[in-house]
Amino acid sequence: MKTHSLRTILIASLLVAAALLTPQATAASGTGYVRVEQIDGVWWFISPDGQKFVSLGVNHIEPHLWLAPYNQEATLKRYGADMLTPQGRFDTDSEAAEKWINRQVEICRDLRFNTFGKHTHPSISPSLYQDKVYYLASLETAPLALWRHEAGEGPMPDIFSSDFEVYLNQRVAEVVSQHKQSRNLLGYLYTDIPHWVMPDYIQRRENERVMIYPWLNTIVRLGASSPGKQRWIEHLKSRYSTAEAAAKVWGMSAPAIYGTSWEQLAHQQTWFDPSDAEAAEQDMESFMQLIADRWYRLHHDAIRQHDRNHLIFGDKTMIEMYRKFLIPSLKKYVDVIVVQSYNRWSKDAETTDWIYQQLGKPIFNGDGSYAYVHPNQQQYKVKGWWTNAKDLADVSAMYKETLDGMMAKPYIIGWHHCGMLQQWDGALRGDVDSNENGFMDPFENYYTEWTDVIREFNSKAADLHEAAK
Repeated sequence: MKTHSLRTILIASLLVAAALLTPQATAASGTGYVRVEQIDGVWWFISPDGQKFVSLGVNHIEPHLWLAPYNQEATLKRYGADMLTPQGRFDTDSEAAEKWINRQVEICRDLRFNTFGKHTHPSISPSLYQDKVYYLASLETAPLALWRHEAGEGPMPDIFSSDFEVYLNQRVAEVVSQHKQSRNLLGYLYTDIPHWVMPDYIQRRENERVMIYPWLNTIVRLGASSPGKQRWIEHLKSRYSTAEAAAKVWGMSAPAIYGTSWEQLAHQQTWFDPSDAEAAEQDMESFMQLIADRWYRLHHDAIRQHDRNHLIFGDKTMIEMYRKFLIPSLKKYVDVIVVQSYNRWSKDAETTDWIYQQLGKPIFNGDGSYAYVHPNQQQYKVKGWWTNAKDLADVSAMYKETLDGMMAKPYIIGWHHCGMLQQWDGALRGDVDSNENGFMDPFENYYTEWTDVIREFNSKAADLHEAAK
């Protein structure tokens, strides 16, 4: 990092406490790390010093949103030309980058946000913000995210192989070493929207109603000697008395005079047209529970080997994708449940109740927002547009409605807003082909009709949650 000016250092030090500001009350003695605790029936994040708080975060702090063709000149003028290298790449070691991040912390403080959430871009050094604001550490060990598959990445790994376990342990050790001493780390978050089950739109596209588990579809295509394929065969052995019985369910014929064997089934890759769809579904769902258990156990054990203090969030999963096969492993290996939802709160309350009843763990929405389509977002629209907001007044009302509803639930401990700086059509795309939402225009001007509501109700969030009994 280049030498910082005295003014920059002073600003940063003043922001350390201010950026974390939310209404708080002493909960218990501090442990030096963020934790969760249920107090008088209400769940809270607990600060390193023992203060209760809810996490109100902003997502998508990503350089390309500030350096698009329409706003790059203004951004460089505001923060410094050294934000980009001579080759045109973002330079996290520049004074401009530090000035830029300090400004985003100031904005969060002003609007009573206290957390940098998911999609704080990996090109940004955590050293620029980890002492100034609460934050998440991303820990992706496989291309499990739906958006990665849609972008052509993959395949999913053989979760049962020792090779993957070795890689996972190495990756976890690398990430944890950067964050394990941090007082402001909320915890470790894995995949952004894991592709556990094909969403309805993909099922319609693929004309598929049976083979809807992408990870299992990868496993059954593996070679006979692979650990994953062998585990699949062992699973079928536990469910069927003979190989012939399993083959019949899965639509695999064999000459009656010879029959079939488990070894022959291990070589088969034609698992995609079962003759008994109901029995096949039961086979698959029970095997998905084994996959989920290994996924979460490997991560949990590797993290706890290196860091016994910080929270484990697991994956950020679409709210409607919390299937029953995930429940046992989430209960054992995850501390806090992270959902993603852009729904109106009235649609989500019943679902979050069910998740909490199943798991008994605090929940926060790690990604969600409401938006209307701006005139400069006609080609790619914007995340959250489908809630049919017509203008800023609608978006502001939905923000208030959602925060009110969430804070009234004693088990919901935060909401991370999907977007900070509004993205227009001319910018580089991010994780999906839509524009990012934002309560500021691309030149960091507040949409005051909306930000006034954000500031007011973010300020009230902890008090509202205190009353959720």
